[in-house]
Formats: sequence, structure tokens, C-alpha cells
Amino acid sequence: MASVTTNGQDRDPVSLFETHRRQMIRDRMVVNITLGVAFLGFLLWSLWISRFTPDRLATGLPRIFEYFGSVMPTLQWDVLFDGRNEAGRFPPGSIGYWYNDFWKYMRLIWETILMALTATILGTGLAVALSFIAARNCAPFPWAGVLARRFLEFCRGVPEILFALVLVFAVGIGPLAGVLAITIHATGALGKLFSEVNENASMRPVDGIKAVGGSWFEQMRYGVLPQVLPNFTSYALWRFEINVRASAVVGFVGAGGIGAELSHTISFYSDDRVTAVLLLVVLTVTAIDLLSERARHSLIGKESLK
Repeated sequence: MASVTTNGQDRDPVSLFETHRRQMIRDRMVVNITLGVAFLGFLLWSLWISRFTPDRLATGLPRIFEYFGSVMPTLQWDVLFDGRNEAGRFPPGSIGYWYNDFWKYMRLIWETILMALTATILGTGLAVALSFIAARNCAPFPWAGVLARRFLEFCRGVPEILFALVLVFAVGIGPLAGVLAITIHATGALGKLFSEVNENASMRPVDGIKAVGGSWFEQMRYGVLPQVLPNFTSYALWRFEINVRASAVVGFVGAGGIGAELSHTISFYSDDRVTAVLLLVVLTVTAIDLLSERARHSLIGKESLK
């Protein structure tokens, strides 16, 4: 085996390799220890800033159960399913008395679902259009891709509730502010996901369409979109689940939906009506999650989950 001359001295290639390998191991160990110490330092700093201490947890956790205990309904089995009496009122302790405003809650939940559906459709349409410009392999011009990516970052970087606060001031209290706020945020979030899907698409169909004189729109429409459409649909359904929850949250600032009623009951009553609204919200979101999951699995195929 030939030797290597280093600084006037013959070195065996094997020893050179081993020396280099040991140096790399030491360098990686130093980097890992440095990063670990930095992570631990930031973690301890975060715990100190947030006052995340065992004594505060031990004091605060029982109070959560105390609160829910104060808003739980007092149901009585003997009158649980009784209807209205001669005065047209449900007897205390019955389900009817607990859900005296049931149809009002259902109307607001339906409004919340429609808000989420409208925002998802609008956000998906905008995200699809912007995703082709934001994708690095699809952008018609480099500067257009940079602008599209920065715009999407802004849309998803600001929480829906902050958009809702501004839009409530601009367009007034009601569902419109909530729909617009969720649409903006959904556009940013879906645009990011869609652009990454586009960047993983095969460019061979695009090259073929470009070779026969197809425009940029035709290249995207016939070369990329058929490949990515199932993923787009799956992500849009997943975003619809998130938007239903977001629609309930933006209602706290007056942007319509069941969130406005929940905020009202918490602020002014703090009794069993809070639990009544919360239970309906949880059941609605759970049902939509399950339906959306089945729809997404039917799109991507159950065999891909194995």
C-alpha cells in the first residue's frame, strides 16, 4: 500500500483515515453537546418565564375540576326526560331544562359549519392559484415566486383571531369577519402545503407540454394539476376540520358562530349553559373529524396507510 507524504512525513492512508474519522467524531460530539446545552438552557429559561413550577401545577389543577364542577348540570333521574309543564317550562333537573336553548345553539353551530365551509372553499381556491407561483419548480418568474412565498408566510403567520379583530372593526360584527379571517389564514397554510406538493411533482409532463408550445397555464393545468389533485383535496378536507374549530374561536371577538354564544355564556352566566354549548361544539367537531377522515382515506387509499 502506497504511503502519503504529509508535512515531509510518510503517513499510512489507513491511519490518515482513522485520524480524520476520530476528528469528525470529536467535532460532532462538540456540536451535539453545544446544541444540547443550548436547548437545555432555553428550556429552563422558558420554564422560568412561564412560571412552570410543580407547586403552581399542584395548586391550579384542582381548580380546573372545581370550575367544571360549578358548570355541570344538576340532573334528576325522576324528571330527566319530562316535557314542559302547564306553564310551558321544563322542570329543573331535566334535559329539556338544561338545553332550553337547544335550537338556538344548533342554529349557531350550523352557522359555524357554513363559515368554515365557505372559508375552506375560498382559501383552497386562492391557495391552489398561489401554490403554482410559490413552487420553485413551477414559478413563471423567480421574483413572482419570492413574492408569493412571502405573502403566504404573512397569511399563515398571523393567527385567525387577530385577523378577526381587525375585520370586525372593518366590516362589523358577524359571520363575514370570521369567514374573511379564516380564509386569509387558510390560504397561507394551504398554499404552503400545496406548493410543497407541486415541488415534488414530476416535471416530465410539463416538459412535454412546453415542447409542443403550451403556455405556462397549460403546463400547470395539464402537466402538474392531475398529479397533485388528490393531495390537494386531502389537505383541503383536513383544513376544513381545522376551520370548524377556528370558526368557534373567532366568535369570541364577535366574528359570528357558536363562539359568540359560548363567550356570552362564559362571561355573563358561568352556569350549566357553558357545558351545554361546549358539549355540542365537541360533538360537532368530533363528527366532522370522523367524516373528513373517512373521506380523506377514500381519496388516498387505505393501502397507502399500511
